[in-house]
Formats: sequence, structure tokens, C-alpha cells
Amino acid sequence: MHFPLGGPVPEEDIVGRDDFITSLETRLAEGQSIMLAGPRRIGKTSLAFEVLRRLKKKGFYVASVDFFRTSSRRSIAESIINSCLENRTGIRKTLNAVWDRAKLLAGSAKIAVKIEDLELNIGFPKKEMDDETILEFAFNLPELLAERDDKRMVMVFDEFQDAGQIGGLDIYKVMRSYFQHQKKVSYLFLGSKESMMQSLFAGKKHAFYRFAAVLPIPQIPEEAWMSYITRKFYERSIDVNSDYVLTEIVQLAGGHPQDTMLICTEAYYTLLEANEKKLSSEIVRIAYERALITLTPVFDEILDDVGKRSRVREVLRRLALGEVIYKEKNNPNDIKRAIDILSRSAIIEKEGRGKYRFVEPMLKEYILRNY
Repeated sequence: MHFPLGGPVPEEDIVGRDDFITSLETRLAEGQSIMLAGPRRIGKTSLAFEVLRRLKKKGFYVASVDFFRTSSRRSIAESIINSCLENRTGIRKTLNAVWDRAKLLAGSAKIAVKIEDLELNIGFPKKEMDDETILEFAFNLPELLAERDDKRMVMVFDEFQDAGQIGGLDIYKVMRSYFQHQKKVSYLFLGSKESMMQSLFAGKKHAFYRFAAVLPIPQIPEEAWMSYITRKFYERSIDVNSDYVLTEIVQLAGGHPQDTMLICTEAYYTLLEANEKKLSSEIVRIAYERALITLTPVFDEILDDVGKRSRVREVLRRLALGEVIYKEKNNPNDIKRAIDILSRSAIIEKEGRGKYRFVEPMLKEYILRNY
């Protein structure tokens, strides 16, 4: 894909955030843990993976676990163990290899020797062990591995707010009890539900209170987007000689990373289909409409999650129209609850007293057209 969509992007497609990545890299390398929160599809995972790539190149051990892809305390433990051990073995599912000795010995002798050596050094949990024993091993492993190999380990936990739903709310206390004593491990916590993440790391009653530095994710400057889009189209011999057209793309997407990439993708395919070699406002407008159609199932899912109450839909519509959201005939508590739901879901964010903006401007347009 010329403009990457639907997942972490490669280094050359991370736009306008090099200074922020350098800051994250420096802090984590020096032992500080960090929390980043923001809606899905704004590039958190891409930032994290680029930081891990740079640190791994410098000789750090790196690991990552996406809680969205785990389903139990045991699967959390196995994901942590496998990701940590990959630094030593070079294979993604080391535990599977250990637990299937016949397959291991029949496979690569080099890997078999590595795993035998690793088992002598740190030991492995047995497959028949109970979930809590394996979980204890997993939470100890990052520090144990870093100490044994005289390395610093940097670990990413993605969708960290889901850990409590998957492993029970007590899992945060259990994690903290291990992590707070580790000297050679830095953690980068990512979460798409900002209010939950803020509560976890800033609420005095929560286990991770003040455990990590809470950093805001910077907006991508318009000029960075313009330079990137020009370069990408130029690589395909497409003429972009108007700053107005570039500004139009960025403003239509509101600078939202995935939506900007999507409009550019649709513009590229529109040009191919029309056998054109020049990006124009007409092409951009067609691309925008095609992007909205592509986003329909995404937006429908977002609205289904929050819009079961009629009041929420009503508030969304008023916000999209720029109307006053508190009206005399409405119960203010109902409106506040609707605003809280929309804020927790990262659909809107507060700009000032009584003022809110859509995190994703294309969702605002979708609501205006369909509700």
C-alpha cells in the first residue's frame, strides 16, 4: 500500500513525530516508564514500535503485549513470556517449542541448543502449572532476563486498560507489586480509553498511581503532512504543485493520521482509475467521499457502542451542528452523562468551558449526513 493503513506503519511513514519518538526513546532508555493515551487509529502503536526498533538496534531487549489479543490471565502470562524470550531465541512462541520437546528436537538444532541453554539459566514454567504460578513467572521474567544478560528491557503494554477486564481488577495490584521493584525494566503503557488510563495512573486509589510519566501525544504539524504527502505522490510521478490542495486534504481529515492516509490512498487510486497524473481539488473531493464510504462500518460500530441511549445521539447531533447542548427542556444531568460517555469513548474532547470538538472530524461529517 502506497499510504499505509490499518496497523503500525514503517519508519518512513511516521509523520512529524521524530522529536517525540526521540524523547520517548531517551526516557525509556534511562529507566523512566511512560503512559500514552489516545483514541484508536491515531498512531500510538506505530510510535511504540518505532521506539522499540530503535532501542533494539542499540542493543536493548524489547518486548510487547497487546491486551486486546489476550483472553485470560494465562494468555497474558504466555504473551509476556514469549515476547521476552524472543530476545534470546529469535522465535515468536518459545513456550510452544519448550512444551513440545519432540518437535523442538526434530527441528533446528541451533534453536534447540539456545533453548536448552536458556532453560539451564532461568528455567521454564511447566505446561501443567496453574495460571497464578505462570503469571508470577511472567511478571518476574523481564527483570530476571535483563539481569542475567546485563541488558535493559523495554516492554510495551498496548490497550492496557483492558487488562482489568481480562485478568480481573486485582491484576493491576499484582503487576505493580512486581514492577515497582524492577531496576532494569522500563514500561510503555498505551491505551485507547483515555479517561480509564488517566484514572489508572493519576487516581490516588489505583495501583499504578504515579508509576509512569503521563505524556500527551503531540498533533502532527500541517507542514509535516504537506511535505510527506508531496513526497509520497512524487514517488509515483504524480504532480502536486498546489499547497491549497495539500491543505485541503489535511483539513478535511482534521490531521487525523489514519483518515489523512485514507484520503490520500483514495486520491491515489482515483488518479490511477482516471489515468491522471496531477492531484487536484476535484480528485481530493472524490477521494474524501470514497473515504467516508470506506469508514462507514467503522463509524457505525463506534456509534452503536455509545448510541444506545437516545440522549447520546441527540447530544452528538447538536455538537456536530454547533448548537447549544444544554437546553432548558432537558435535564442537565442527562446531558452531562451523555457528554461523559462520549468523552470516555474518545469521540469528543473538551476544548474549554462548555466547548467540545470531535476527535475525528470525518465522524462529525458522517453524523451530519446520517443522523
